[in-house]
Amino acid sequence: MFIINERAPSPERELIDLLKRVEPATVGHVRHYGFMDPSIRPVIKKPHVVGPAVTVKTAGADSTVVHKVMEIAEPGDVIVVDRCGDRLHACWGGVVTLAASVKGVAGGIVDGLATDIDEIAEEGFPLYCRGASAMTTKLLGFGGEINTDIQCGGVTVHPGDLIVADGNGILVLSPGEAAEVAEKALQMQEAEVGLIEEIKAGKSLPSLTRANALIAEANKKQDS
Repeated sequence: MFIINERAPSPERELIDLLKRVEPATVGHVRHYGFMDPSIRPVIKKPHVVGPAVTVKTAGADSTVVHKVMEIAEPGDVIVVDRCGDRLHACWGGVVTLAASVKGVAGGIVDGLATDIDEIAEEGFPLYCRGASAMTTKLLGFGGEINTDIQCGGVTVHPGDLIVADGNGILVLSPGEAAEVAEKALQMQEAEVGLIEEIKAGKSLPSLTRANALIAEANKKQDS
């Protein structure tokens, strides 16, 4: 059975531009959810992906909906693929990458394997996956879903969720929280610039970050 829903509404351009300035690791300093399994890694060096999720669910050896989604995705979208636990078959390769690139897709995330890894890297397309396989999926027509709630890298992804990804990892944000998270992250990134300058000037890192104070406080409590 196939379930194919309409694409979620596009976010405001201003929100996407704001998120493009956010580093996922900055959010990781204050938040411990919404991050995909770090085993899902980028194929290319220095990737930077920001955009709304178009979700795909396809199991086993069938990749019919991976082809179909290229007709539904719009420029700037991020295609996120739930492989339902399959770790044998590659559902994404060079031809799918070409179709995504021509369509203007911002990136792809596959909770599973890909093939034609060198070709994808040469294309420069920001694809994330768990590794490579020469055993590929087929157009079997068994079934699949597009724009339904899925699981990817241990995170629930809803159609239209915002994806922010770089070389350090993949963050999933709901549209309603994205602006607030982005503003806080940008404030932290700005503060870090000052911290870096102080370290370059010779100041002690544990003194600047309060690591020394925390150790002293803990030891004082232990001794009392």
